[in-house]
Amino acid sequence: MDRKYIDEKILEVFQTCNIKSFPLNFDVIFKYYNITCFPYTYKDENFREFCLKMSDDAFCWKGLILYNEKVIPGRLNFSFAHELGHIVLQHSQNRSKNIEQEANYFASRLLAPRIAIYYAKCKNLNDVSNLFGLTNEAADYAFQDFRRWHRHITYHKMNEIDKAMYLHFYDEKHKKFVYSIKECGICGRQLINFSESSCLSHHIDRTLYEQPDPLEQSLLIAENKWLYGDL
Repeated sequence: MDRKYIDEKILEVFQTCNIKSFPLNFDVIFKYYNITCFPYTYKDENFREFCLKMSDDAFCWKGLILYNEKVIPGRLNFSFAHELGHIVLQHSQNRSKNIEQEANYFASRLLAPRIAIYYAKCKNLNDVSNLFGLTNEAADYAFQDFRRWHRHITYHKMNEIDKAMYLHFYDEKHKKFVYSIKECGICGRQLINFSESSCLSHHIDRTLYEQPDPLEQSLLIAENKWLYGDL
């Protein structure tokens, strides 16, 4: 498996589709790649049975992605990313074990980039699952792989793809690595790297989440220099 090539293709997806937030919005990605999706219930019961024989979750068929809309969202997200991997990596229809492993690798790192797990300060698989929209199984694999990734960069620093990934998600306005952008459910304000669905603006002073703590910022700069060196 050529991991470097797959990582480059993942970065390409983020760049070309202007992905700046997680969990992924597959509508945006599929639109860019001109991918059409249909649920297993798109036609009649015979069509659904045919689809279930092909896969319990999703599969590519005649240029389409067919998916089982009844599976849980986290599992469906992985299936979408897996099938996208087959398309982006230009896999043949002869799906060998190695090809399936490549698609799995692509899906896991597309859904939860290891550098995003780091900057989100995920402490366990539950944090990964909640932030990136993964099943517990997929989140556990991603978190364990993240720990291997972190050990590697601690001793060897970031490689060129990691640096490019960092620069893609770095927001100059907010002066930080951004992994989550959403709208407050109460006031409509844009929330950056905020774990809750609202900022509770009628209870929380805006400065509490918009202005970084100077000490914390200094520590982060020092840590970045230690881990990564000059970008």
